[in-house]
Amino acid sequence: MPELPPIRSFNLKVIFLTHFIFTSLSTMGHWNSLAYLFYNSLLIFLLVWSIYHDQSHEPIQLAIVVNGCSIILDILLLILDFPTGQNESGNNKFSAAMAVLHLIIRPFSTILLIRNLEERSGSPGVLTGILSRGNESYEDIDSNRVPQSSSTGGYDFNNAQQI
Repeated sequence: MPELPPIRSFNLKVIFLTHFIFTSLSTMGHWNSLAYLFYNSLLIFLLVWSIYHDQSHEPIQLAIVVNGCSIILDILLLILDFPTGQNESGNNKFSAAMAVLHLIIRPFSTILLIRNLEERSGSPGVLTGILSRGNESYEDIDSNRVPQSSSTGGYDFNNAQQI
């Protein structure tokens, strides 16, 4: 049996499919507003963009931010518009239950997106680099500091690597 080639961006495709299914099921009812559809559509667009541009960091960074903000927005939406009462349709209750499940999987998908971003950048702790000011390696060339040189005034041949 021939060996199948590995699937590129497998984690991103699974995250995309999961969010697509839960967004579709959550919008079946009439209880939620169009804001829910808007920010979930934006997340799905960013996931497709990150699958297509598999070397770029920006789509995944934006998807992490949108997915993180969506956690807060989902909580607000569920608090304000959750269908309660005896006369609510089963369709509304089912779509609200899918929105709750979607809210539960969001932190896990955010962690997977962060790991995928770390894989793309090649260094762990990329999220801390995004959140920091990012000027740790900046050297001010206008400063009046004189660079330190060796005491002999030239190259130190004792520490040179042999060829």
